[in-house]
Parts: sequence; C-alpha cells; structure tokens
Amino acid sequence: MRRREFIGLSAATAAATAFRRLDAADAVPPRNRRPYADVDWDSFVEVHTTTHGHSPSQKYLTGYLDRGFELLALSNYYPSAPYVPAAAMTERYYWVHNEGIPVMVNGVRTDGPFDWSAIIGEWAATLPEEQRSQLPFTEGAPLFSGLPDGIMEVPNAEHHRFTDSNMHMCSPGSWFASGTFDAHDRFKTRSHGYNFGTGEPWRTSVSRMLGALAYPDGGGVTINHPGWSKLTDAHIWEVLDYDPRVLGIEVYNQSCDSKANWRWGLSYCEGIWDRALATGRQCFGFFVPDWGITQGVNVLLVREKSVRACLEAYRKGNFYGAIKGRGMLRFRSIRFDGAHLKVELDREAGIQVVSRKGIAARGCGTSMEFTVAKSECRSHGYLRVRAFTADGETIFSQPLMLT
Repeated sequence: MRRREFIGLSAATAAATAFRRLDAADAVPPRNRRPYADVDWDSFVEVHTTTHGHSPSQKYLTGYLDRGFELLALSNYYPSAPYVPAAAMTERYYWVHNEGIPVMVNGVRTDGPFDWSAIIGEWAATLPEEQRSQLPFTEGAPLFSGLPDGIMEVPNAEHHRFTDSNMHMCSPGSWFASGTFDAHDRFKTRSHGYNFGTGEPWRTSVSRMLGALAYPDGGGVTINHPGWSKLTDAHIWEVLDYDPRVLGIEVYNQSCDSKANWRWGLSYCEGIWDRALATGRQCFGFFVPDWGITQGVNVLLVREKSVRACLEAYRKGNFYGAIKGRGMLRFRSIRFDGAHLKVELDREAGIQVVSRKGIAARGCGTSMEFTVAKSECRSHGYLRVRAFTADGETIFSQPLMLT
C-alpha cells in the first residue's frame, strides 16, 4: 500500500474512533506496573531509538544513524504528520501532499486535501516577495539519503496548540496528523483562519492519536518536556488518567538544556516524574534529544528487531532511558519479584535505587540488590534505578510499582 493510502486510511480510522471512550467491557489494560517481567534477559535484543527527535534535513538523520538508531520515529511538525517512509520525503512534501491531514479552519475541523497554492493565491498580493515568489508550490529534492537497508520506521509526529493546554505530545506508532505547513504564519494562513496546530481540546486530539495507532497493543502517547511547557502536576496526572496509552512524560529533553532555554534549566524532570509516581500512578519515563541530536535515548528490550516488537516494548515499559546512550553503560538485567530487586550492569558504575522516600539504597559495582519488606511497600510506593559513570553516562530504569 502506498504511503498516501496509509495516511488516508489511518485518518479515516481516527475520525471514526475519535470520541469513543472505552468502557469496562473493552478497556485497554492499565500501564504495566511491573516492566521487564517478561523480558528474557538471556536473549533480549537492544534497539536504540527515541520518541521525540526532529529531522527536517539530512544533518539530523545522519546524527541519529551515527548514534546507532535502528528505529526511526521522526517527530516533525508544520504539519504534524509522519515522515514515513523517510526515503519518500522531499523538500516541501507536505506543502503539496496533504491528504489525510485535517485542519481547523475558523474553528471547524475540515478534511483535506488543501490546494495551498490556490488558497494562498487569494491573498498572495499582500505577501512579501520572498513568499510570493514561491507560488505555486512544488516539491523539492529528496530530504534524506543514506538510509540503511532494513531501517525500521514508525509513524510519529509532535502535536501542539491544543485549545485548553500548553502541552506538546508525541504519538509513536500513530498515523494521526494535524495542522499546516505554515510555520510562523509566513504565508498568512493562520491570519486567514487556518490553525497551524491541532486547534482542538487535548482530550479530542489524544483520542484521535489513539484511534490511529498502527497496532492496538503497541505505541501510545507521550507528554513532552513538561517542565518547559510549564505543566502543573495536577494537569499531568489528569492526562495520565485519561487513558493508559498515555504512556508517560519526558524525563530528559536535551533541547531544554540549550542556551536558548537557560531561564528554564529544565532538561531533567525527575522531580515531576517522582511526584507522579508518588501518587501511585505508573508513569513511564522517556529520554529524548528533541532538536539536540546528541543526547537522550530510549533503549528498547525486544525479542526480535521488528516494528511491532518495538512498539509493544513501549506499551509494556520494556525499555530504559540513557542520557548519552552510546552503549557506554547498559542494564544487563532488572529482576523484581515484588519484594526483591536485583540489577546487573555491563560495567562498574554508581547505582541508586529511588523510591517515594528518595534514594532508598546506593552502591557501586556491576550489580546491586535491594529488598522491600512487606510493611514498607506503601511507604516506598515504587522503585526505579539510576546508574551512572564517571564519563558522564546515566541510565534510568522504568518504575516498578509496589502498591
């Protein structure tokens, strides 16, 4: 099936299921409270990837491939539409091809396709020459080259501009698309009523994202850079409670540590993560480069290198996060029976077990064990592991919930 047909089909599926709330008879399972329980630590395969990495040009793609990414989930916006397959993407692709990308026009959700050349032509005389000279729009050269044979790809995009939230969200595994190509209103489409983001309440858009998942048991939705977006704890919990396929939050986002964001200093959101976990909510943690390329990796633990297996790993929490993520430090096993935790690494490192109480245990070496007494399960609430080396690598397990 051609890519355009995929998008059209998935958009129709999303529209059909957009407002369907799951009741008890067919509810999806809750977020997995015991990640890694079904990981075969003697035969697992690692896949390095991210849920939030932009790639508007070859430079970014080359950076990801140089880091060993084997699964691409490019999360571009303007419009927020999947760049799949990457080999088919061209300069200005979505300026010309926008089938299956509805746009809010003067507050009304309107299906495409949109002939942007004709639409903008109606007010082209008011545009600067730089924009006017680009009409009518045509595709340019291929965006990417050097894609390895067999590279895995999943649909994804970064969605934003909800009417009732400052959130940005990614949707790895979803064909949902939203918005227009017109970043910063350079062609005055927003000024003429064409919304450049979702233009809908977040609940509506999340339902559309989930309705367009490629696999019902894989992938989901992430809450991006919650600190940078200035999201309150209560709002994050509200979004997590909406549907268990809202998987969690970005705990590390490299872009939020850039000089442009010096006022925020919010690349790390461990405090937000721990506060969510302390409520008893399972919340997976994601580690992403965003625009940064060089840091932030999700390491998926899969039975085989396939798209479906990777998306299932995200749904189950069978992955861990890494800051540098170049294989400098790895988990070799994380085993937990409900009381006893044993962690093994591939090299010596500092190890910390974190719970609702703070750092519950610490040590140094290639392994660590920690046992929670039954009487202390509620006070600890959860366990997660942080390991770090002197050369700057830090890895983070997913939370293991105790209550």
